[in-house]
Amino acid sequence: MAAAQDLGIAGMITYLSTLRAAAVILPDGLEVISDRPLTVRHRWVPGPVLLDHARVDPSRFVDAVIEVAGWVRALDGTDARVDTNLANFCLNADGVVLVDVLPPLIPSRRPEASSLFDVLFSALCFETPVILDALIGYATRALLHAEANLASDRRADLERQLSPGIDHSTDVFPASWFRSRAIVALRALNGDVEQTSVDDYFALTSVRAFRDLPEAARVDRVRQVNRLLRGES
Repeated sequence: MAAAQDLGIAGMITYLSTLRAAAVILPDGLEVISDRPLTVRHRWVPGPVLLDHARVDPSRFVDAVIEVAGWVRALDGTDARVDTNLANFCLNADGVVLVDVLPPLIPSRRPEASSLFDVLFSALCFETPVILDALIGYATRALLHAEANLASDRRADLERQLSPGIDHSTDVFPASWFRSRAIVALRALNGDVEQTSVDDYFALTSVRAFRDLPEAARVDRVRQVNRLLRGES
């Protein structure tokens, strides 16, 4: 985001300090080396990216996702957020590490939305309930694609990470999208829904596909998903 890129070295150092205060594990030797453009460097972090670990060790993958969810909750109320894309983390013998901190996500610099895509993407970056639901949805789908054999208590551990107090049947966009994605993926992990249904619904509510739609088609897509969530044809 352009506003974050204008943060400067001092602002980026403050952002990283906020992450550390929330117990977010960052790479050793992380330092800000330039503000034009904003650039950081750190020591090499060994180990597979977190996304790949869904297949390597599903239970440890769940533990790592729960740890990341804890970071998200700890940052709520601060002026910092993290991008919870599963490819932004490495998982090695020492635990999960956030290796991508650019661009810095700073709620006080949240840009004003001028399109439905901006509304969706901004919520995904800055609104803690949406960030949590998106994280659990993506993580659960990764486990499905890995054909992970996960114990029922581990599935319950994932479900408990969902943001509390949200009615997933609501028409409120975009929170309803990410909550419903997580719910349908968790149901598939429990064997109650076919994986093809999960893939179809994630395709329908794809952030990338939504970005590429013209605005009129985005309006239609929001209405389509709302009807689906209400059980209408």
